[in-house]
Parts: sequence; structure tokens; C-alpha cells
Amino acid sequence: MYRHRLGGRLVWVLLLSLGVVATVPGRAAAELKIGFIDSDRIFADYRKTQEAQESFNREVQDLSKTAREKKNEIDDLQRKLDQQGPMLSEAKKDEQNQLLQKKISEYEAFVQTNWGPNGRITKLNEEYLKPIIDRVHAIVADIGTDEAFSLILDAADGNVVYGDKSLDLTDRVLSELRTEDETGIKSVGGKGGTTGGQ
Repeated sequence: MYRHRLGGRLVWVLLLSLGVVATVPGRAAAELKIGFIDSDRIFADYRKTQEAQESFNREVQDLSKTAREKKNEIDDLQRKLDQQGPMLSEAKKDEQNQLLQKKISEYEAFVQTNWGPNGRITKLNEEYLKPIIDRVHAIVADIGTDEAFSLILDAADGNVVYGDKSLDLTDRVLSELRTEDETGIKSVGGKGGTTGGQ
């Protein structure tokens, strides 16, 4: 599966903006608070992501199996046509060619519908991952709001070259996800308070 990430250009613009703020004398620079998460580690260490990956893989395998069956059918028809072609009448040869072209068109449509842009694979990926991504974003937003962070970056995007470990919020996000799973109650910013059930 793959995940949508924040584009590098936007992060650079934000960093440049913060660089300007940080150079302004006085209060604004003193109140700048930055943290980061590693979404790759969250996705690797969080059990529900692994479960989502397994479910996604099963569905993709089923689609791949169907695609292989359709392709094998085309190959078989092509082989038969190649072998029997000289013995067939023109009418029968045309009929077999039309059937072959129909099967090829069906196969190409199946592949496009499932693996093409905005195809079934993309939709399955979003279906399985979006709820988890939304939860991660909500937890990060709660931490950011509750603790007055100016900016929280994602190290998995490659935009954090160095980060003091004390600024890494990844373990807190993982802990919140697991707590929500166990209790069914959404914690606020890692402080154990509640904002209501899911």
C-alpha cells in the first residue's frame, strides 16, 4: 500500500516562513515550537495498519488471480488460432479473431478499472488506510493544539534532516492509537482526557 505524503515544496515554504518568523526579534521567535513524527514507523509498528495491509493484499491477490485467468484465456485462444488458423475457413477465422479481440478488450478494461488511475486498487488503498491516517492526523492535531506546537513535520517525507529526540512525537501517537483501540475512547493530546467515544 502507499500513502499520500505532504509535498516537499510545501514543507520548504513552511520552513522558509518559519525562518523569517524565527529571525524576527521578540516574542514570536521565543514561542516557536516544532515537533515531528515518523509516519513510516507508525505504520510499521501499529497493529491495525498491518491488519489493513493484509486485507488489502488479499483483495489485490484476488484481483491479480482474475487478471491472470483472463490473460491465460487470451493466450490459449491465440495459441489455438495460430495452430488451427491454416485449417479454418475465413468465416471461422474471423469469428475466432473477433472472440480474441473481445477477450483482449475485456482484459484491458479489467486491468484499467482495477490498476488504472483512480482504479479499484487506489480506492481499496484509501478505504483501508484513510481511517488510520485520519486518526493519526487527529492525534497530531490534538497534541499540536494542546501543547502549542507551531509546526509538526513528518520525518518519513525526508524533510527532517536532524531532530532532537525530545521533539519526536511518534511514540506518543502510537500510544494514543493503541489506547483508543483498547478503550474505544479518544484521548486528547496524549494526556488521557476524553473528547467522547469514536
